[in-house]
Amino acid sequence: MNLEQGWKTNFLTVVQQSEYKKGATLAQLLFEDGEEVEELVDDYGYEEIINREHDEELEEILGEELFYELERNVFLSSQSKEKCISFINGLGFQLLDYIVLLESEFRVDSAIFSSDTIKKMEKRFPKFPYVEGSQTIFEMTLEETIELIENVTGLQIKENMNV
Repeated sequence: MNLEQGWKTNFLTVVQQSEYKKGATLAQLLFEDGEEVEELVDDYGYEEIINREHDEELEEILGEELFYELERNVFLSSQSKEKCISFINGLGFQLLDYIVLLESEFRVDSAIFSSDTIKKMEKRFPKFPYVEGSQTIFEMTLEETIELIENVTGLQIKENMNV
């Protein structure tokens, strides 16, 4: 990943530029019920969602703001299916998403995150991506997020990253 500001790049920007969550809005990333939307897609398929056969259910799950975003960015697009997949992939950001991002964008071997390490992280950040009260990881720089995870896990991550 090419970051103009290097380590000082806002983590939200890093996530939004990644292939994994490309273009996801903050509201999407903070959304906690992504699994419910995925279940809806599994039950009905993308075509029924795109054909707007389940708008009421979707709006109930997503809420007004995210549903409006879905309407604007997906239903009005000429590439509805691709946009729908991308929108749904952008919902939520969990600790495992953070690890996948580090591996896919910065070539950090995910094997260093043992189950014990992940348990430590889950204990320290029970409401991830919230890290302290109402502060989210998205308000931090890339460097701050790495240092935070290193402090909790004892892992040396930063030295293996090419930023």
